[in-house]
Amino acid sequence: MDVKKIAASAAPAALGEYLAREAAKTPHHVHGAGDHGVETVREQVHDGHKIVIRTRYEIEVDGKPLAAPIGVDDQGQVHCHSLPNYQTLSAVDMVKALIDNFPDDFPKRAPRTKSGAAKKPAATSKKSSTPKHHH
Repeated sequence: MDVKKIAASAAPAALGEYLAREAAKTPHHVHGAGDHGVETVREQVHDGHKIVIRTRYEIEVDGKPLAAPIGVDDQGQVHCHSLPNYQTLSAVDMVKALIDNFPDDFPKRAPRTKSGAAKKPAATSKKSSTPKHHH
């Protein structure tokens, strides 16, 4: 290990240049105002052609907008700042992971009939107060 080389690399100017080069390689996010969500912008150059891909998700769960910072990397993996250790193959799988990991934010809905009306809960008998299943 060359201590002088490490010290030179850690100098503010050298480190700043390195970080700027690395930042240019990764997709960046454009945070929109209001409910417009986050836009991921990916840029690549291929065979002399500049490719720009902008991805923005407008997601609803149970008819309500989901304001989750979801993005896509250059390999097509979906990520979310709310679940930093998760990467999924689709936005649908990411939303399922959000529902599973934050159940209090997604209250259960009453079952619906074919006409769309909420079903009334079935009458319960008070025969026994012991649970059917033991864990």
